[in-house]
Order: sequence, then C-alpha cells, then structure tokens
Amino acid sequence: MRKENSIRKKIIGIICGMIVFVSIALGLISYKAYYDAHIQFYYDKALGIVKLLASEVDGECIDYYVQTGDKDSEYIKMQEHFNNVKTNTSDLNYLYLFVPYEDYFIYVLDAYTEWDDMNRISGLGDRFNYTETEYTYLIPDIEAKSASTRIVKGDDVGFGDYIAVWAPVIDENGNVIAMVEADYCITDLQNNINNYMFKVILFLMAAIVIITIIMIKVMDISVIHPILQLTHYVKSYKSGEFEVSKLNMKDNNEIQLLADSFDDMIEKIKVYVEDIERVTAEKERIGAELSIATQIQADMLPCIFPPFPERTEIDLYASMTPAKEVGGDFYDFFLIDDNHLALVIADVSGKGVPAALFMVIAKTLLKNQLQLGTSPGEALAIVNNQLCENNEAEMFVTVWLGVYEISTGILTAANAGHEYPAIKRANGKYELYKDKHGIVLAAMEGVRYKEYEIKMEAGDELFVYTDGVAEATNIKQELYGTDRMIKALNHTEGENAQGLLERMKYEIDCFAGEAPQFDDITMLVFHVNEV
Repeated sequence: MRKENSIRKKIIGIICGMIVFVSIALGLISYKAYYDAHIQFYYDKALGIVKLLASEVDGECIDYYVQTGDKDSEYIKMQEHFNNVKTNTSDLNYLYLFVPYEDYFIYVLDAYTEWDDMNRISGLGDRFNYTETEYTYLIPDIEAKSASTRIVKGDDVGFGDYIAVWAPVIDENGNVIAMVEADYCITDLQNNINNYMFKVILFLMAAIVIITIIMIKVMDISVIHPILQLTHYVKSYKSGEFEVSKLNMKDNNEIQLLADSFDDMIEKIKVYVEDIERVTAEKERIGAELSIATQIQADMLPCIFPPFPERTEIDLYASMTPAKEVGGDFYDFFLIDDNHLALVIADVSGKGVPAALFMVIAKTLLKNQLQLGTSPGEALAIVNNQLCENNEAEMFVTVWLGVYEISTGILTAANAGHEYPAIKRANGKYELYKDKHGIVLAAMEGVRYKEYEIKMEAGDELFVYTDGVAEATNIKQELYGTDRMIKALNHTEGENAQGLLERMKYEIDCFAGEAPQFDDITMLVFHVNEV
C-alpha cells in the first residue's frame, strides 16, 4: 500500500512541479515582455524627440549663450520650442540642453510647463557638478557623436530611476557642441506595471490551481488506478512462471494494451533466451576456431631460433604480432641450398581471416618459386600473375624479398611496394635504404620488378618490417614513424638479432601505451657474423 501511495504521490508531485515551473516561467516571460515593450515605447518616443531637437538647434550660438548669458530673441524662440515639446509630450519629466565638460555640465536651457515647479528649473549658465560615477555614461556617445538611450538608476545621479535619452548637437565642423537630453521617470511606470502583472499572475495562479486539481482527479481515475491494477497483475508473475490469466481492463484500453504487451514480452523473452544461448554457443565455437587459426598461422611462420645453428656466419630473428586474432603480415626465411638464404617479409591488405588466407597463398607461392631457384624479381613477377587470377576480392600484398649468397656476401633483392629496408654497416649506424619500389602484388598482371644488389660484410645488419611499425599510434594519434624507428634501432647497439627485435617491440609498446593498434607489427633482422 505504501508503494502504491508512493507512485500516486510521485505522479501528482511531478504534475504539480511542472505546472508550477511553467506558471513561473510564463509569469516571468510575460512580465519581461510587457515591461520591455513599455520601456521600448518610451525609448523610441524620446529618441525621436531629442534627435529632432538636436538637429534644430543652432550649434554656432551655444557658446555665445553660455559665455554671455544673453537671452536674445533666437534663444527665447528655442526656449519656447522646447517648452512646447515638453508640454505636448505626456509623461516627459525633463527636457534640457546642456554643454558637457570633464567634471560638470552647464545648462543652456531647461524646458518647463505651466505645471512645473520653477524652483526646480535650471537657468542659462547654471552649473551642475557631478562625481566620478555621475553622468559618465554620456562620455562614449559624446566621443562617438551619437545618440543613445539607457535606464539611469537613482543611485547614479540622485534623481530616481529614469529613462534617459540624448543626442548630440554638432556644429558645421563636426564637433559636439552640446547635448539634448530627455528624461522619463519610470518609478510610477514600474509600479503600474508591477500592479498590473500582479493581478494577471494572481488570476493565472487561481486558474492553474483549479486546473491542477481537475487534472489530478482525472489522472487518479484514468491512469493511477489502472496502473496499480497492472502492478498487482505483474506481481503475479513469479520467477520462472509465465502462465497467468490475462488482465481485462474494460475501462482503459491503453492499460489493457500494456497488459497484452507484457504477455507478448514474456513470450518473446523465452525466444530471446533461446537465441542468446544459441548465439553464445556459436560465439564460443567461433572463438575456439579463431584460436586454432591463430595457432595454425603461428605454426606456419618459422619460429625456431636460431634457425640454422650450424651456420655461424649469420644471425637471424623475426617476429609477428597480429592486430586481431589472425593477421595478414608474414615473414619467411629458408635455405634454398647450402649457399643461398631466402628472406621474405610481406603485408597483405586488410585484416582478419580473409587476409590470413591470402597470406597463406602468397607465402606458399613465393616459397615455391624461390625453391626453384628463381631470382627475386622473376619470383615476384610470376607470383603477381598467379595472385591476379580470380582475385575478385581485389586484395593485394606488399613484399620485400631478398636472396643472400653466403659465399660472396651479395644480397639480391626486389621490392613490391613494401617499406624501405634499414641497413647498418659494421661499426656504423642504421639508415634507410631507399630501394626502387615496384607495384604491389595482385594489383595488375604483367608487371616486371627490378632487382638490386647489396654487398654485406661481416658486422653488417639488415632490418625489414611492415608498415605496422611506422604507423603504430599513441593516444595523441601520433605515428611512431621511421625517424623514431631508426633512432630506436641505433640505441640497440651490441644486441644480437633476437635482443634487437625484443628491444624494438618494447620501444613501440612504450610509445603506443594504451592506444589500440589497428595493424600487424612484423619485423625481421639479419646479421652477418664474423667467422
């Protein structure tokens, strides 16, 4: 019962809160709009008056009047004109012409009507001193020679709250000679607006209270009571039990629809549970198969090091870290005969299982050609044509391929769109070897690949890699790059082949940090030992 009352109280509370919020918002908006409309009316009215009067004043005579205090016929006409304007303008409290100075201003004339207290009217030459804060709002418009409006608070000038509007009197040289200002006292205006809006808001609140009571009663009958019925109905479903008689809401079709939907949901839950169990089993199966595929791929790559313990003239190590369970990168090395060592590193486009399958094909074809004694350039050309056949997926592979002649130390290599190798001479530093790139394999048939030779001496070292090294990314989206790679390689002086690659992988991991990597990282290092 306590929970049922809680639901009712929450719904009623929400309704009342929303109504109160909307009421306050509407009241404030209405007051602001009503107030702004009246203020703007006086702004526009006064601005038109002062601009017109400022244009009619003869600026050349102002200084004469101020200096001499002489009220000639033209001055009297100007005074009468200002008086008539004030008389014929309702609610206008002050209308005067003055010359502003740095710390004071001097009245030229102060308009008056027959109802004004003449003791409060300033005469020609009267000086009004003001403090640091008083009337400083005039200075920007004097300097800009522009008309403006604002509400002047009584605390600023000591005369109550006014709408002040002014316009400059400009002489023939474009100088500001004087200012015409009109003031409307807004204290009464504000009181009138407040009284009016109070009555309006009071009426709105009364209407809102009545409407709220009616809405709560209707909500109680049409919504809350049926919801409580439905709550009891839902409670009847015990854990694991889905067979309960349906709720019949004769007086509320929407709640009945909700009850029917609940029954449908129960049936669908049964189906979803079965689907989840089936999908979970399928994911486990796929995961197991991917694990096997990962192991198969790893087993396809040479993984026994040192690979040729009896060949002390060379040192060799390689590693491949896939971005997904299986990758598209691969490396290979094998003795073609006792005097020739094949070195291969490649990167298949794409990731995952398709790339891994394409990798197997490319690796097998390349190894077959090299074992037949085919030169690197010819091997790439033949395999390229073979991969182009039935390549509907339009995959491709970049390859660096080299054959090292052990007796002479000559490395014959060819590059099919792969990364530049890095070479270090004995007692030297690693540098990129910018070889001639051919087009990637499987892009188009009939491509020929150029070969080049490198003389490898004792102590020389070759480092080849895939783009996953240079394109490793950190959390700042910065690339590792070949410059960092070369710098890291040159910090591994004295390491054997395995130690060098392990150090490189550590440097890449430190750079990447927690950022996920989207490309396989494959590296191979070949070192010529002193015999």
